[in-house]
Amino acid sequence: MVRAMFRTTLIVVALALGVTAADARTPTAKTAKTATTAKATTATKPKAKTAPKKTATKKTAATKKSGKKAAARTTKKQRDSRVPTRSTASNMPRGWVWPPSKPMVASGAACEQKLDELAVTWKPAEREGHIVAPITSAPMTFGGVRYTPIYGSGVRKMDCHLAVALTQFGQELANLGVREVHYGSIYRWSKVRVGGQTKNMLSRHALGLAMDIVSFTDDAGRTAYVAKDYKKDDALLLSVERAVNASGHFRLLLTPKNDPISHSDHFHLEANPDFSATAATTTPAVPVPASDDGLPTEDDDVESPLPPTPTPTP
Repeated sequence: MVRAMFRTTLIVVALALGVTAADARTPTAKTAKTATTAKATTATKPKAKTAPKKTATKKTAATKKSGKKAAARTTKKQRDSRVPTRSTASNMPRGWVWPPSKPMVASGAACEQKLDELAVTWKPAEREGHIVAPITSAPMTFGGVRYTPIYGSGVRKMDCHLAVALTQFGQELANLGVREVHYGSIYRWSKVRVGGQTKNMLSRHALGLAMDIVSFTDDAGRTAYVAKDYKKDDALLLSVERAVNASGHFRLLLTPKNDPISHSDHFHLEANPDFSATAATTTPAVPVPASDDGLPTEDDDVESPLPPTPTPTP
């Protein structure tokens, strides 16, 4: 009987324990609601957006890099601009100032008188840029040699001193068989360009003292182009180069030889007036070869390396 009572007690305890465990496993309405809310909160809670932050950082870096490149391009564009500014330095003849000094005005007047003595047809012109003694000439013939523009038509403005230098050199060109010169520009308000780079110095084109020559036509009607014939050691072009350098009438001659980048297709020629108070003539008293100026210091402006062949002028 004792054993029966003991077994009965064990059964009762076991049943009681079973009910308790079941109750623990079975959620109440409140427990179920809490669990559901927790799941919903977990499902709707946004995850940390670390990727967009990285993307934003990359975009910011890319924007900064793009900005630096744009600034560099702007700086390069400003540096390469041919338009003179207030900071543009001088590249001027001896005694040159602006506005023109009394010696410069006197030099201009003496130059115009010299043109009359040389029987050059000319007219005074309105001042432009930094031209001291502006003139035009039509027909543009200096020393028996005709000068023809390859762009446009009409007269070109220049400084009287360039006209005198070309006239005094004309006979030497004629002796070489040159009867016509084809040029790109004379006066142009711009900076110096040499070696493929723009220098912050005023070009002598801005003074009307420089001429860019692209070709020469001889007595037989043959035209020698600097762009294509100089590299072939054309006899006429080389003869003109030597004559200019030895003449003493010019400050500078730039060619494909001494500046193959900026002057590969034309000769750049500069007159060499002396505006100092002690100057006695419009050209140096002692001729100085054009090549004595050392490294190239001038500019390039011819738009086409090989212009159409002009009709020879009788």
